[in-house]
Amino acid sequence: MKECFEPTFDVMEAWCHSFVPEETLYWIDSSFLDDLPASCLIIPRHEFVTHPIYRRPGITNPYVTWQMGQKVTHIVHAFSGFLTELQGHVKTRLFEYQVTTNRGLVLPISVEQMTDTSNEAIVEKNGMHFIVLNQSNWNQLAMVMRHSLLLDYAKEWDTWAGEFYDDSIASHLAAYTNRFPLQDGSNCLAATLFAVTGNEQMIHQWIHPETFLQTLKRNGYETVKDDAPEPGDLLTFWDDQEQLVHASYCVRQNLYFNKHGQVRFNPWKLIDHDELKEHWGAYRLQIERRK
Repeated sequence: MKECFEPTFDVMEAWCHSFVPEETLYWIDSSFLDDLPASCLIIPRHEFVTHPIYRRPGITNPYVTWQMGQKVTHIVHAFSGFLTELQGHVKTRLFEYQVTTNRGLVLPISVEQMTDTSNEAIVEKNGMHFIVLNQSNWNQLAMVMRHSLLLDYAKEWDTWAGEFYDDSIASHLAAYTNRFPLQDGSNCLAATLFAVTGNEQMIHQWIHPETFLQTLKRNGYETVKDDAPEPGDLLTFWDDQEQLVHASYCVRQNLYFNKHGQVRFNPWKLIDHDELKEHWGAYRLQIERRK
């Protein structure tokens, strides 16, 4: 039996406050260029993907930039008043393009929900309706509407069920078990290092593989040739290019402290071996153990 959980009201409010970034971005191809006002910033795709401003978790995760459609050639950084400068047919086409090219901040919306919002940014595709969000139209929605749309979207990212825990779990892990981050960015490597070190500041970081492995070494971990994890072991998962793609902390037999991704909708939770294998079993397993 697993514990089912959902974000609290305070967590939902924190999510709603920062879910839609101040930077409004739209995906386009070159056919849009002649129809857009000169007052907007149009960024070639190859510059966008390497630009430090647009690689922040607060941008990449809401906009889901890694799913950007292959036909996208440019990104519009739209400033205040951008949409009012567009002709009606250009605006309609722009919104439709966001749906077809997998831009983030495009949420499914029901017919009932549509009655409480403007139709300007509503797109219909394959019998479904979507709202193309920017900070302005997001802030205009009622609180109940924002919570409803965001909760439905957030549930698509993960299973909000974890193993029950008791007093045998270390107190620093219990404080974060079956809980959600308030912001994007904290990833599996950060969660695993937090489990190892007990340093609460560690869990909120976006940690890269080399930093992770170096920190393990400094904490006395080394690779062992064993396929039976022991309490305190770290399970690391590697792809065919020998890149580290995931890590998890073994609390005790068949119980792991884990975070499946770097978005705020991936909770920190306790999972069993079956769930770990379901998500990461396609990768090569390597066990790290403290000397």
